[in-house]
Amino acid sequence: MKMKLFQTICRQLRSSKFSVESAALVAFSTSSYSCGRKKKVNPYEEVDQEKYSNLVQSVLSSRGVAQTPGSVEEDALLCGPVSKHKLPNQDVFLQGKRFHEALESILSPQETLKERDENLLKSGYIESVQHILKDVSGVRALESAVQHETLNYIGLLDCVAEYQGKLCVIDWKTSEKPKPFIQSTFDNPLQVVAYMGAMNHDTNYSFQVQCGLIVVAYKDGSPAHPHFMDAELCSQYWTKWLLRLEEYTEKKKNQNIQKPEYSE
Repeated sequence: MKMKLFQTICRQLRSSKFSVESAALVAFSTSSYSCGRKKKVNPYEEVDQEKYSNLVQSVLSSRGVAQTPGSVEEDALLCGPVSKHKLPNQDVFLQGKRFHEALESILSPQETLKERDENLLKSGYIESVQHILKDVSGVRALESAVQHETLNYIGLLDCVAEYQGKLCVIDWKTSEKPKPFIQSTFDNPLQVVAYMGAMNHDTNYSFQVQCGLIVVAYKDGSPAHPHFMDAELCSQYWTKWLLRLEEYTEKKKNQNIQKPEYSE
């Protein structure tokens, strides 16, 4: 019964027309949402970050889709193992973590630079995003947990801020290979809209986001590639995300049905 209800909700959301003309309607929400709603006390201030960051990625990796050569790094968690290529080692994930920590130090007005942070700021990844950071302002959230109660998923987004005057969910990625096109980022756009939909449906946030930005930073310091996602493009990826979420939920349901019951 619950599965049928979930599938009905997903189909209704996929068939609904995407619109940002009315501020009272939320494009990625299951219902109308008032932008003037006051933000509640955030219960996510102390969260299990691993739990929040891995759930959306579990959905995206559920198909076991292999990446193309030369595109491993932190994206391996999203798209599954790389065929005939080594999985990224712990150093790669550690570099990505440090990159995010350095960005948080730069973007958060509450952060004070420590000696360790100053060393992080000298990294090639930070040099790579300098021209992007000049266009980023009005930070609303950093490393913030979001929850979509209706669709029953949670996530941990990197950043919500204005990019060239447009409020965006920003996802920072690292890569040693060029990714000049959004297609090169594989499932990252689905991750962005998943977080966006959850945030727009989460009453702990008093604002709405209709755009996304994926920034791919490079270890050698070469200029990062920004991939801006406008409302129309986000709408297209939101439909794909709902299909992936429905597929994942159905798969988990079937796995639970197939589990044998052991009697004591």
